[in-house]
Amino acid sequence: MQNEERLQSEEQIWADDVLPLLQAKAMKLAELISAKERFLKKAPAGRLRISKRGDHEQWFHVSDNTPQCGKYIPMENQRLARNLAQKDYDRKILPELKKMLSLLDGFIKNFQRGDLNEKFGKMHSGRRKLITPVCLPNDEFVKNWQSIPYAGKEFEEDAPEIITARGERVRSKSEAIIADTLYRLSIPYKYECPRQLNDFRMKSGKTTFMVFPDFTCLNVRLRREFVWEHFGMMDNADYSAQVAWKIACYEANGYFLGRNVIASLESNEVPLDAKKVERIARYFLL
Repeated sequence: MQNEERLQSEEQIWADDVLPLLQAKAMKLAELISAKERFLKKAPAGRLRISKRGDHEQWFHVSDNTPQCGKYIPMENQRLARNLAQKDYDRKILPELKKMLSLLDGFIKNFQRGDLNEKFGKMHSGRRKLITPVCLPNDEFVKNWQSIPYAGKEFEEDAPEIITARGERVRSKSEAIIADTLYRLSIPYKYECPRQLNDFRMKSGKTTFMVFPDFTCLNVRLRREFVWEHFGMMDNADYSAQVAWKIACYEANGYFLGRNVIASLESNEVPLDAKKVERIARYFLL
């Protein structure tokens, strides 16, 4: 998270942080519109008339098959009254929802950072060195991210030598599958890049320790780091307990599964599936 904040502090506009949020809102809005349209197709015919009688309100169902004042709706048929009232509301609100979606879709379509990157990228390299751009081109952002030095965890003398397609050493065949998938999909990553966490069990919150996530990945489109931990011995009770503790420590430090932490699990009966690894990588990191 520190590296991510350091890099993003060098930029002034993060369009790709905004776009996913807007796209998610647009998707929710489209789903809401579809739900309203489905309801209106199935809604009862006619409309609701409400009459005041003393301190009480009375409901009437007005349709082609009822008198002009409508047919009285008893309390036990409250569902009909609700559906008629909802129908009237949805008819009025649906055009506004569609207008909102149209505006949002138009904004998403036109809100791109490509032109900003292009203007900076076309300048002479010597001039670019003198400029602080509002946003960095992807290749330069990745280059800066990868250039931040770190010292990984050392290997034990008797550890097997497992080499990835990128030519680096990892600790297991499962980690090699993940690394090779990231490399093949051109997803920038760092192997066992350390980060400091607070131990969530300490009430003071001041006791810290170092973790070495299996992979620290960069979603270039979002300009966001994801920690990818692979837990490969879930059959082992002690190991599983350690996993639960580690996840709790991550959460206490602002790292949450599905938001900025990716976890893949493996057991003897459920080995790591290379296709699943690719699905995970594409979902979170592309």
